[in-house]
Amino acid sequence: MSDCKQHTFVGADNLAIEADVYGDETGRSILFAHGGGQTRHAWRKSAQLLVAAGFQSICIDLRGHGQSDWSPDADYSIESFAGDLLCICDQLEQKPALVGASLGGIAAMIAAGELRPDVFSAVVFVDVTPHMEPAGVEKIVGFMSEHLVEGFASLEDAAEVIASYLPNRPKPKDLSGLKKISR
Repeated sequence: MSDCKQHTFVGADNLAIEADVYGDETGRSILFAHGGGQTRHAWRKSAQLLVAAGFQSICIDLRGHGQSDWSPDADYSIESFAGDLLCICDQLEQKPALVGASLGGIAAMIAAGELRPDVFSAVVFVDVTPHMEPAGVEKIVGFMSEHLVEGFASLEDAAEVIASYLPNRPKPKDLSGLKKISR
């Protein structure tokens, strides 16, 4: 198992972007960007496997997620997520490869495809589609915002709501992972 160091990057708008860094800087860097509603912890096992293969792995919490700052003006546009990725890359010694899931992948697509084509050495997309179904997007946004104001009374309550949204997926017995992504 690889040692993990916490690191704070400065994102766009001077937001603190929290990260777990695995391995040392002599290995080629891989930057991991999670999906909406997730945190850097989603990538822990992948990061550790790549460190064992000689890479440095950097797992970030996107703005408004995990321990990263929330935007004071509620700017969660895809361009702002992309801007954070560009700022992080500017703070690295070498051009990283990026692995992005869903929101993280779309932000990488904007960063490299529209803002700065040479920012990454490679990009891997996970759960990113070239065409989004409006009904599917609406369902996800509805689920993510349903308890936005009142939150949950307990982790168990949150686990029940998630289980009802994902009925084909077994409800976890250990809620420590859910605790890491809850705020």
